Amino acid sequence: MTSAIKAITFDLDDTLWPLKPTLIRAETECYQWLQKNAAPLTDKFSLADIGDYRFKLFSSSAAFKNQISQLRIETIKAMAIESGYSEEEAVALSAEAFKVHYALRQQVNCYDGVESMLETLQKDFILGSISNGNADVKQTAIGRFFSFALSAEQLNISKPQAGIFTAALESINDCLDSPIVASQVVHVGDDFNCDVVGAKRAGFKAIWLTEDKQQPAPSTPYLATEDIEAAKHFSADAVISSTAAIVSTVNALQAQMYEKD
Repeated sequence: MTSAIKAITFDLDDTLWPLKPTLIRAETECYQWLQKNAAPLTDKFSLADIGDYRFKLFSSSAAFKNQISQLRIETIKAMAIESGYSEEEAVALSAEAFKVHYALRQQVNCYDGVESMLETLQKDFILGSISNGNADVKQTAIGRFFSFALSAEQLNISKPQAGIFTAALESINDCLDSPIVASQVVHVGDDFNCDVVGAKRAGFKAIWLTEDKQQPAPSTPYLATEDIEAAKHFSADAVISSTAAIVSTVNALQAQMYEKD
């Protein structure tokens, strides 16, 4: 069957694991590291101040739209300079602080059943990840199930732009003897605007993981007007409320494709 589903791509944060507790831990422990290694900075700035400063810096330049890691580095660098560090010292400090944060960022706790779900799907499908965040699934406990991992940082393109999904299709075809088309890929994600709209724009099928079936308000501060407008014209191929339903939903979509053939 030329139309059979051959690959599945996943969003990561809040799809395979909860983001908030991971970020809270990473930011708290990184701040504790700064307290030990950069007291002049933490004497001047609280943990909340760092978050506010980062958002202000993000809002000041479109260059940070797809570059979350660089944004974190530049935030600490700028705050270090304001705390009396030299440019050279600030560069070194921000790099070391980011290493601490990044290592903690990869220490995720997947939702129940995710590992067994991926193990099941890997038997029949190529699996990949597409993320706007800076988690690297290859550095997590479930990394072994993924043939590739793409991020907005790598490509300087973020969901819902079709380009990041097109890049995923290219990565999938690199794994196959015979190329497939976009409609043979299913994308799974929790964010309607980024995951569902982006996937459908690119010709993928989309499974929306959500507990609320109402289309949400725009989920990020940097969605373009055309992205927000596009959300009115797309819908998911399936809507589920738990990762436990992913395998059966993919199988149902596969059956529908066979029926059409």
